Amino acid sequence: MKQARIAEDAGFEIPEILAFGVLKNKNHYLITAAGPSGSVSEYLTKKPENDEPMRQEWIKAFGRYIGQMHKAGIVHGDLRAGNILMEPGMPSRFVMIDIERNSYHSLVPLSLVKKNLVQLIKRISFKHFTAKDRALFFRHYNLAYKRFDKNAQKALAFEVIRLVKKQNLWGGSKNV
Repeated sequence: MKQARIAEDAGFEIPEILAFGVLKNKNHYLITAAGPSGSVSEYLTKKPENDEPMRQEWIKAFGRYIGQMHKAGIVHGDLRAGNILMEPGMPSRFVMIDIERNSYHSLVPLSLVKKNLVQLIKRISFKHFTAKDRALFFRHYNLAYKRFDKNAQKALAFEVIRLVKKQNLWGGSKNV
């Protein structure tokens, strides 16, 4: 499968592919071996069982992971926290799943950068992933991606949040 080869060649871990194909109704399917048992959102959101200093390190690592993904030219076709599995620790281990709709670009178009980040951010509860958490994520995303200057980084973060709000997926005005 082309998407798997591209991800692996760029240094991203994916579960072993057991089967893939196209059904009679033209839907694609992909069956993989199991990866880590937890999704990123289970570890990145504020919960009593998540150690706060460790959670902040995981947010940094995840920001870098997504930045490296975009730097490598990979756009995840359905980027949400549930489609990146995580094994907590230092360093954290991330495994990309549901990759059959991934695409590759020599330079990811800005519209797809925004789309991917909106897909991701809108699925993480803003009640449990604070403005401080989002700022930390974006800072480390940009450190890894190295595409945008400071003004463009800030504009991107504000635009992504604006688009999430526009889609009415906002977790409340107190957590801007």
